[in-house]
Amino acid sequence: MKVLMIGGNGNISWYCTQKAIEAGYEVWELNRGLTRRTRRAVQPEVSQLIGDIHCFDEAYRLVKDMSFDVVCDFICFNKEQAENDIRLFEGRTKQLIFISSEAVYMRKSSSIPFAENAEQYNESVPDSYIAGKIQAEHVFQMAYETRNFPVTIVRPGYTYDVIVPAPIGHNCFTAPSKYLSGYPLLMPGDGTNLWSPLHSQDFASAFIRLMGNPEAIGEAFHITNDTLITWNELAEQLLAALGVQDRQIIHIPYDEALRINTFHSNIIRQQHMWHYVFDNSKIKTIAQGWKAKISFAEGIKETIDWLFLDESHRRFNPKYDADLDKLYEKYWTRRGDGR
Repeated sequence: MKVLMIGGNGNISWYCTQKAIEAGYEVWELNRGLTRRTRRAVQPEVSQLIGDIHCFDEAYRLVKDMSFDVVCDFICFNKEQAENDIRLFEGRTKQLIFISSEAVYMRKSSSIPFAENAEQYNESVPDSYIAGKIQAEHVFQMAYETRNFPVTIVRPGYTYDVIVPAPIGHNCFTAPSKYLSGYPLLMPGDGTNLWSPLHSQDFASAFIRLMGNPEAIGEAFHITNDTLITWNELAEQLLAALGVQDRQIIHIPYDEALRINTFHSNIIRQQHMWHYVFDNSKIKTIAQGWKAKISFAEGIKETIDWLFLDESHRRFNPKYDADLDKLYEKYWTRRGDGR
C-alpha cells in the first residue's frame, strides 16, 4: 500500500508513520521541512516531498503525476485547506484521512461519554481552531455525500509525544522550564476533572487499522483513552517526570481561569476544566482488541527524556514566559526557600 503523510513527523503523525513503515507500506511524506529540529527525526524509509501543502500550485506540482492508496492530512485546519485537499487528491487516492479534533464536541453533560454523534459547536464558535476543524469536516462530508470523495474523519483526544500537556502555558517547554526554575504549577479550576491523555504510540496503533479500510470510508472516529486521571494527578506525574515533585500546585478559581486567554481561547480553557470522557466503542469495531497500553506516568517520562536529548527539542516561547510571570505575580507568594 502506498501512503502519503502530510505532516508526517509531528507530535501525532510520527508514530503513525512508523506504524505504516512497520506494516510494510510504501510511505511518502509531504511537508516544508522547517520544524524538524523540534520533532523526531524523519525515518530513513520515508520518501520525502518538500513543499507547502497549503500553497495549491506548489503542492500540485509535487503530486500531479502521483497516486496513493491513502493520504493522511495531519495539518488541515480550515475550509480552504480542506477544499485544496479535495482538488489535489480527488482521483489520486482511494482514501483521504482528515485529522480533526475532539474539541469539536460541544461540552454538555448530556453528551458524556462523548460519542462520534455528540452535538458539535456550530461553525461560528468563537475559537478559530475549533471553527476551522468543524468547517473542514463539513467540506469533506459534503464531498463524500455528493461526489463520493473517499474521506475518513479522525478526531484525536489530547495526544502527546513531543509536547507537554501543561495545564496552563500551552504545550511547549515554556511552562515546564518554570517548574524547573522553582516556580509552582498553575492549575485552572480545582483540578478534579477527569482527563484522558493518550500517547501518540497508542493512537497510532488504532489509526493504522483505519488506513486502507473500506469500512472507514465516509465515517468519523475519535481515538481517545479509556483510562482516566484527574488534572491534579496529571500534574503530579508531570512534576515527577521532571524531578521536581516537591513543587506546589496552585489552583486558580474557575471564573478567573476562564479569563486567562493568553495561551488558549476562552472556550478551550473551559474545555480544559470539563471531564474528558469518551465512548471508544466505534473505533474498536475497526481496531478490535485495541486499548491504550502506555500510562501517563510512563509516557510523560519518555517525553521528558526525549526533550532533554537535545536542547533544540525544548521549544521556548518568550511571550508565554512573560505572560506566565504575570500570573505568578498575581497568584503566587514566594516562600522563604525561593519556591
